[in-house]
Amino acid sequence: MSQLKALVRASFPGVPQMSIEELDRRLGEDPKPLVIDVREPFEYEVSHLPGALHAQGKDIAEVIAEAEPERSVVLYCSVGYRSSAAVADLIQLNDPEIAGRVWNLEGSIFEWANSGRAVYRGEKQVGEVHPYGKQWSKLLEPQLRP
Repeated sequence: MSQLKALVRASFPGVPQMSIEELDRRLGEDPKPLVIDVREPFEYEVSHLPGALHAQGKDIAEVIAEAEPERSVVLYCSVGYRSSAAVADLIQLNDPEIAGRVWNLEGSIFEWANSGRAVYRGEKQVGEVHPYGKQWSKLLEPQLRP
């Protein structure tokens, strides 16, 4: 996972990265960050981070625009590549309502779940994460694979 995180950082050097530990800490604060899952709907349906909303493409900017301006925004996907790309797209909008408050969750849901943190299907805590693909599933702990 560390090599993958280094690749994501190198591919998206202007994208702020937030660790899973930092997000976990901030979820206990008020206001909580707005957490957005940018994976495909079928991935989100298997499990997602606590309180995460699902949005893709142009919808992400709309969801952020509707949120309180003091809330930080954290995007995630499986490992952080798709969400870093989405953050990069948001930064390019040069919107002062977005700039400076968007982050990618480094390691994303795979690292979050692998660390033993809870994932949910709706309001119910579950013990699995969509593996995205056979090759990518090797980055998930075996007990988390469906």
